Amino acid sequence: MYVVWLIVLPPRWLDPVIRSPWREPQLWVHRAIGRALSAIGIDAPSQFLQVGVYYVLLALALPAIGCLLILRSKPADTGWRRPNRLLLRIVGCSFVISIPFLFWMVRSPEFAPYYRQYLDAGPAVVLTYYVVVLFCEHFFFEGVMLAAFRSNGRWPDPPTLVQDAQTGWRRIAQWFGIAQPTESTRGLQRMTRWLGIPDGCLGAIVLSGVLFGLVHWGKAGREFLLAFPGGVFLAALAYRCNSWHAPYLLHAGTVTAAALMFLLTR
Repeated sequence: MYVVWLIVLPPRWLDPVIRSPWREPQLWVHRAIGRALSAIGIDAPSQFLQVGVYYVLLALALPAIGCLLILRSKPADTGWRRPNRLLLRIVGCSFVISIPFLFWMVRSPEFAPYYRQYLDAGPAVVLTYYVVVLFCEHFFFEGVMLAAFRSNGRWPDPPTLVQDAQTGWRRIAQWFGIAQPTESTRGLQRMTRWLGIPDGCLGAIVLSGVLFGLVHWGKAGREFLLAFPGGVFLAALAYRCNSWHAPYLLHAGTVTAAALMFLLTR
């Protein structure tokens, strides 16, 4: 409910009778932020500054305080960890695989009208805005949510990384962190073990992906279609690389690539 009411922006095509009360909690926070900024001498903050402060408050500060006070968790319990050696391998290859999907998304007729305001603001402003917002977003969706959706409210122990194959496709697969041992397992557990995902994490991955998809509701249709499977993959990537910094880096890379594609093809 916190995500739905305070993070998800209801699309403009919703009936005003639904959209107005849905937006009211968000607008109340924005008004409070506006008053706070005015008190320090910023009377007319830009939309980017306003939304950036909003994300820092609601997706970073408050969730972090909640984890500390309610879950009694340490930073490592919400994914503030040093990534394992898979990070560069998986993030790099995933970025290459994402290129055709990004191109398909950018070529959507709805993409340009939605993001035109970002082009008008200038590259420095937009880059700073996305660095901040994506950092907060991924701490929340992969760090906090991947802890809160587990039964003990904690991230799992670091996943094992077995590389026992000597030749063949399995050696290549293990270089990417998959094709892990599956002895004495069956069904979904066998699948997650093979993928190198720690036990008890599949539900958290799916739920995190659902909420990540909801955040993109109301954006360009193709972007929304990619958001749920993309969110599931980013959550799995966080667990496999033992840090939410992995999906943050991948998402930052794909946003940069999409922006360049848009500028070069518009």
